[in-house]
Amino acid sequence: MNFKKWGSLFSTALLASGGLLAQAPAMQPAPQATTTMEKTEVTKTKGGGMKSTKSKTQTYVGTVKEMEAGKSVKLDMGKKKSKSFDLDDSNVTTTVDPTVAVGTKVKVVEMKDANGAKTMTVSPYMAPAKKTTKKKA
Repeated sequence: MNFKKWGSLFSTALLASGGLLAQAPAMQPAPQATTTMEKTEVTKTKGGGMKSTKSKTQTYVGTVKEMEAGKSVKLDMGKKKSKSFDLDDSNVTTTVDPTVAVGTKVKVVEMKDANGAKTMTVSPYMAPAKKTTKKKA
């Protein structure tokens, strides 16, 4: 009979202290993403009886290494690579987000449409949202 009391008392104490003895995993900061990207897309379109058209889009993602407002931007593309962009080229329509500064991760999109018009957009890079999957019940 005494053994049952001690056994249940020991079991209760062990269960109660289990949470205290368990070690919490060490919280470490998430590693910073060093995402850089260089992507080129060429789109060709053939219309019914019309001349075919071709447009080209180049996308770059990197961190602003140097910036001269309204004149140039230099991106750090990782692995000792960098890419410079001329912002005051008279043949290119350029749009730069005012929040872009040295150290900012940005996306630069250069486009050339079928008519030969060139545009460049420099904006803060927003990483794509992670896809979440719903579990079936």
